[in-house]
Amino acid sequence: MTAKKASNTGNRRVVKSQAKTKKAPAKAQPEPSSRPFSGAKKKSNDILPFTKKNYQLLILGIVIIAVGFILLSLDGFVDASKFSISLYIAPLVIVGGFVEIIFAIMYREKGGAETGQAEG
Repeated sequence: MTAKKASNTGNRRVVKSQAKTKKAPAKAQPEPSSRPFSGAKKKSNDILPFTKKNYQLLILGIVIIAVGFILLSLDGFVDASKFSISLYIAPLVIVGGFVEIIFAIMYREKGGAETGQAEG
């Protein structure tokens, strides 16, 4: 009896796998350019999240961080008993650069038309 059950389940698997291989008729697909991302129609507020100002602020933050690392590497030997640019000023400049980058990412202009916000 167990041999018949095994052979029957084996036959069912074959039948199921054959049913899965049958392909449905192909549907007409619209062009990819007319269906951005999710297939929904493009809305008026679907714009790039970063503006030119965001990229400028981002580059400024990267430059500030680079200046901080240059200041960090100025002194060869750092003595905590004496004032040192690389010990006291450079870390603050680097943290300021990271704060600037966060601000650049979060920055959004107030005008409704420039940011893509709906008026009304």
